[in-house]
Amino acid sequence: MFERLFKSKRQRELERDVAIQRALGLHRQHANKLQQHEQQYKDKARRAQRSGDAVNFQRLCRMAAQTINERRAIESQLLYFETILQTRDKVRLFKDFASGMKAMAKSIRDVFREIDAGDVLKDVESALAQSSQLETTMGLVLDRISASGMTAPAGTGGITAEEVERQLRGEESSAESKLDRQIEDGLKAIERELP
Repeated sequence: MFERLFKSKRQRELERDVAIQRALGLHRQHANKLQQHEQQYKDKARRAQRSGDAVNFQRLCRMAAQTINERRAIESQLLYFETILQTRDKVRLFKDFASGMKAMAKSIRDVFREIDAGDVLKDVESALAQSSQLETTMGLVLDRISASGMTAPAGTGGITAEEVERQLRGEESSAESKLDRQIEDGLKAIERELP
């Protein structure tokens, strides 16, 4: 219990970063696995369609649509979370830059006492304070997101089973027409070769 109280800010940041990277990795793996399931459901639906099994075709299309929507929700969460991390990194870069400017202003003040670097120093310190507030806020947001397991609701407007059915039926009809064209081309080639 006391060890948590005595951890440095840097230690807590490192632990949070490790937890965030682990969560991101798990979510990416989950999205990839869902994409595999999606493809398998579609393949099975195509098989059911070819064999004339309408019941299984519709059931597999529903399962494919559900899987597509789950994958999209996870990808949406990942995108949101990656954007937050990028913003946090940008704030950190600004904070580092402002710290450097503060050190430079102090150095200028020491070297050139007659030049009034006080105004520059005040502006830089003000910017640094704002940057620290932003970083603290970003830290709180990241803590809450990592604690919640990134379960934010994803965007609406998922795909329906009927849309998957139309897509698969369209693929089947285009495959049939392609096959018909190939057969027709083959027959014409045979006719040309015959005397």
